[in-house]
Amino acid sequence: MCGILGNFGFIEYDDFDQHLLSVQDSLARRGPDQINHIDAENFLATHSRLIIHGNKEDGVQPASFKNIIILFNGNLYNKNSLKIDLELLGYNFDGISDTEVVVKSIFHWGNKAFEKFNGFFSIAIFNKDKKSLTLARDRLGQKPLYYSNNARSVFFGSTENFIPKKFCGNLRKESYIDFITFGFIPAPSTMFENLFSVMPGSFVEFFYVDNKVIKSESSRYWNPSISNEITDLDIATDAVSEAISNSLKEGMDASIDVACLFSGGVDSSLILSHARELNEEIYAITADFGSEDDARARSVSLAKSLNHKNHLIKEIKNYDVEDSLNLISQICQSPFDDTSMIPSNIVFNSVKQSGYSVALTGDGADELFCGYSSFGNLSKLEKFLDIKFDPLIRLPGKIFSQPIKKFSSTDLIRFFLSEKELLIDLSCNGFKKREWEDVIDSDYDPLHYLNDILNEQEGLRPLDKFRILNLKFKLPYQMLFKVDRASMYNSVEARPLFLNNRIIDAALSISSSVMLQKGQKTILKRIYQSQLSHSGWSLPKTGFGWKTNQYQNIYSKQDNDYLIATTGIDGLSLLKNRKRHHKRGYYGLHSFVAWLQNNL
Repeated sequence: MCGILGNFGFIEYDDFDQHLLSVQDSLARRGPDQINHIDAENFLATHSRLIIHGNKEDGVQPASFKNIIILFNGNLYNKNSLKIDLELLGYNFDGISDTEVVVKSIFHWGNKAFEKFNGFFSIAIFNKDKKSLTLARDRLGQKPLYYSNNARSVFFGSTENFIPKKFCGNLRKESYIDFITFGFIPAPSTMFENLFSVMPGSFVEFFYVDNKVIKSESSRYWNPSISNEITDLDIATDAVSEAISNSLKEGMDASIDVACLFSGGVDSSLILSHARELNEEIYAITADFGSEDDARARSVSLAKSLNHKNHLIKEIKNYDVEDSLNLISQICQSPFDDTSMIPSNIVFNSVKQSGYSVALTGDGADELFCGYSSFGNLSKLEKFLDIKFDPLIRLPGKIFSQPIKKFSSTDLIRFFLSEKELLIDLSCNGFKKREWEDVIDSDYDPLHYLNDILNEQEGLRPLDKFRILNLKFKLPYQMLFKVDRASMYNSVEARPLFLNNRIIDAALSISSSVMLQKGQKTILKRIYQSQLSHSGWSLPKTGFGWKTNQYQNIYSKQDNDYLIATTGIDGLSLLKNRKRHHKRGYYGLHSFVAWLQNNL
């Protein structure tokens, strides 16, 4: 993995140099093995590298080929097949790194190359002849990329803090409400008015013409679409099983040893069992929170079943949690309410301390294969979302909305919602709008992000729409944000192997009825049963959060007074209105205050 920082157009040398000094530690964490700079006409950039493929002479960045200069952060699973295609077209290669494949692919295919890449990446591309800058991200946004531009200059970087503050503009007040509602800031927005995130599966171009920067509209090169080609469970299971086998081989490719995060759940167990076929001694790491957690029992049981010896159980102590809490704003660089950031940071630190710089993970499996309880809940409610039930369900729900909202649980409230209202409600992990609208005085509606996605899905059944929402919203902005920040803070490349294009494409070809034919995560559980002589597939799903009953201690009245004075938001009133997941609410408000204190 790598760190990217650059300036395009009119070069702001003084600002760049001063800022580079201030973010040296962050750059080094994302790329501790090598740092290089390039200074070309209208283009100045720095790249820090974590060497996974090749060596210090092979894969050096910034990389140039003819009129193209790139800064690449990521990993291509299909670099070898692309290399063969390019060799047949007359290109020669000097090494084994994917960087050389990327730069020559872009030279030959231009922006069409992004469609060919199977892997995770963010790329900055400077075309010396066209005087253009292209910023691109992988399909699902596994790797971040940010930018800020004015009339004459563009700054870009891997994380928000890589952009000089003076170019980011004022705080974006609407982002306060985005965060309160979702627990994260959805792209393209950030906490600043003139700082933007490149959208997943998209690229944006800038041209320097007559000493002015001209920005194009963001262009999407990939959009998830459910084809419903496969409507048979056996065929679906075979297709996914084959895709997993092929993806694991590609995912294990590295010039250094690879470790595996192992919770004992279905996803990580499948990864470990397949990885063992290629390396029986692969290092498996489990996080254990003690009596509140069952990861130790789950993982030890399966490890014994597989006769796997190389297994580390990281016992997470209170001081580990305290250390992570104190670092949370540095790790995230944005407010973030997912408590699993705490164990994720600790586990990736354990990976690094154990001598590894690559770790396989199971992230993305729940979104692709309907693993969350929200999928199961929606499956039960789906038939009642037909408009023929409106007079019996929706109309009474509107008439009695106030007593229902005041006295009922979240789940009962959802029964009275329309299809769109329910899909949006299931996608908001923060404070529901009904929980904050009486506390926060604003005409701004953060639900526009979700409405925009749903408006593109007309004609699909509710479960299909919800699968798309998970892939375009929750997965990139919550799960993959967490994985990138926690892993990169510890100089580790995380590889979420279920997000190989082979597996994504296989999943999107399967109907929702088959996906949930025997409950949540039907297909992965069937594969588990067929390949592992162990009962772990039948155990209930558990979250990967910070297991404690002390959340309320991390958000004090003093914190709340600061939040009110700074933003006008009364966090304690929000918590009183919250129906469930109070732990996440306390942690989110703690993260919000910590970020504000570090950035104001």
